[in-house]
Amino acid sequence: MSGFRPEVWVPSKELVSRESLSRMIERLDEINAVRAYIQVVNRADSYYSSNILPPAEELVQDFDALQMTIEKACEREFRISAWMNVNLVWGFGKQRPFSESHILNRRPEWITADESGNSMLKYPSSNLEEVFGPYIDPGIPDVREFTAHIASEISNYDVEEVHLDFIRYPFKSFGYNPLALAEYRKWLNKEELIESKKSFDRFRICSITRQVSMISEVVRAKGKKVSCAVYDDYSERAVSERLQPWLEWLESGLIDSAVVMAYGNEPDEVISRVEKIRSLHGSLKDIRIGLGAFNYAGRWDEFVELIKRVQKLRPDEITLFALGSVDEELRKKLRAL
Repeated sequence: MSGFRPEVWVPSKELVSRESLSRMIERLDEINAVRAYIQVVNRADSYYSSNILPPAEELVQDFDALQMTIEKACEREFRISAWMNVNLVWGFGKQRPFSESHILNRRPEWITADESGNSMLKYPSSNLEEVFGPYIDPGIPDVREFTAHIASEISNYDVEEVHLDFIRYPFKSFGYNPLALAEYRKWLNKEELIESKKSFDRFRICSITRQVSMISEVVRAKGKKVSCAVYDDYSERAVSERLQPWLEWLESGLIDSAVVMAYGNEPDEVISRVEKIRSLHGSLKDIRIGLGAFNYAGRWDEFVELIKRVQKLRPDEITLFALGSVDEELRKKLRAL
């Protein structure tokens, strides 16, 4: 375990000013990070110089946070993954974005809808796990093109890879946007299929996969790699509930790495799910294991033991969520590994 170097997700709240960004770099140094996922697109807004997205409202200074991170990291040894939330574009319980150019204001017809035809724009909240706000619908071709353009823009920066999060449907009960349903009927005719629950699931899985493919194509054209944050329960939470067949993407070469969100707060459960993924894939090659540090506050010895157990399974890397959860006590324990 000597010389353990974690990866770490860095949420956009660490990038709102030059001062907060400088502190973030110092904290990455303190834990000897090998990779930082820098969140440069949070809710269809930007923490870099974009011609597509408006600047994030949370920014307290007008600056290019991604470029400043790159410049500060140039003399250090950690790699940078530019992290973008793909289909999640806003939050519940918030007023509309101030910017007229925000996609929620510019293309409200792109927001996905539920089985009753209700747009997520009408939702005040959701009781579904990890559904934090409205999503754009990947069943719409213009949506897929929009997200590919964002990824292409980010790829102009000197980063190792573009990291995709929320590259999925919010839940299987969504995807009923009228524009997407029109595409579904065209797809049925092309595939010579009849309308059914099974065919609609297949259409939505194909839509997400096409979105990944388009993003991967433009990112790799600029010499960068693609990784995705994905669910740890492959058959149920990933494929069945969120229509996210990430093992297929990995095995077909659409993505370079999968970063599994193994955030469970019971170590045995985490290990069980990671072992199941290893069994499905044959190994943990090109698979990074993301651990939810936030679930182990006050239980750092238990968390460190979990890291050791995961390491024995030989994943590509181990990723911590998130930087803000790494306190002084955990920093010391990570440095001692």
